[in-house]
Amino acid sequence: ATIGVDYGVKPHKVNGQDTRVNFWDLSGQPDFFEVRNEFYKDTQGLLLVYDVSDAHSFDELDTWMAEARKHGLKKCPGALCANKVDMRREVSEDEGREWAKANGMRYFETSAATGASVAEMFEYLFEEVVPKRGSL
Repeated sequence: ATIGVDYGVKPHKVNGQDTRVNFWDLSGQPDFFEVRNEFYKDTQGLLLVYDVSDAHSFDELDTWMAEARKHGLKKCPGALCANKVDMRREVSEDEGREWAKANGMRYFETSAATGASVAEMFEYLFEEVVPKRGSL
């Protein structure tokens, strides 16, 4: 679990451009509500992750989106990751796809343990967030 805010930078070539992508991993713990809410307004790409083996984590997606919108999240590219697809499921693929579609997000079935679809998800998000050459 993230404590507070975790930050990272990943150099990556996107659309033929050398880019440095900044990541902010925001803790969902109530103690970090005030810190978390300072980041929503400048978000350029959104990644939400839930655990397919824990229905409660899926049920919380609406709460996260409501909080983000209330505190300044503007329309931006988004990816919804149904993580731990290598485990026994409590949330179906159809439920995840439906939620992603209803919220204008692209859906990915991922596994942090095996790496399944993780690279594809990040590549999608990077290509959506980084301006295309010539449109800078």
